[in-house]
Amino acid sequence: MIRFLDLLNENFKSERSVQFYADVLCITSGYLSKVLKEVSGKTANQLIDEAVILEAKLLLNNPILSISEIAENLQFSDQSFFGKFFKKHTGLSPTAFRKAH
Repeated sequence: MIRFLDLLNENFKSERSVQFYADVLCITSGYLSKVLKEVSGKTANQLIDEAVILEAKLLLNNPILSISEIAENLQFSDQSFFGKFFKKHTGLSPTAFRKAH
C-alpha cells in the first residue's frame, strides 16, 4: 500500500491506469486492487481518481490558472474531458467549483 501511494504521488498526473502501477510493483492489477481494497476500503481506480481530483481542486483555487491550463497540467486530452471527469467525481463543473470556493 505504501509503495503504491508513493508511486501514485509521483505519477498520478501522467499515469491513471491500474496496470501501470501493478507493473511497476511487479504484481497483477487484480491483486493490487484486492490489497488496496482490504487495507483502505477503496480500489486502485478510486485512489487514482481521488489523487487527480484533489490536485484539480488545489489548482482550481489558483485564479491565475485557466481551466484549460489545469486540464493540460493534469494531462487530460482536452478541457471538455477534464470537465466531465471533474463533474462526475464532485458533482460540480470546474467553473462552478471555482465560483463556490
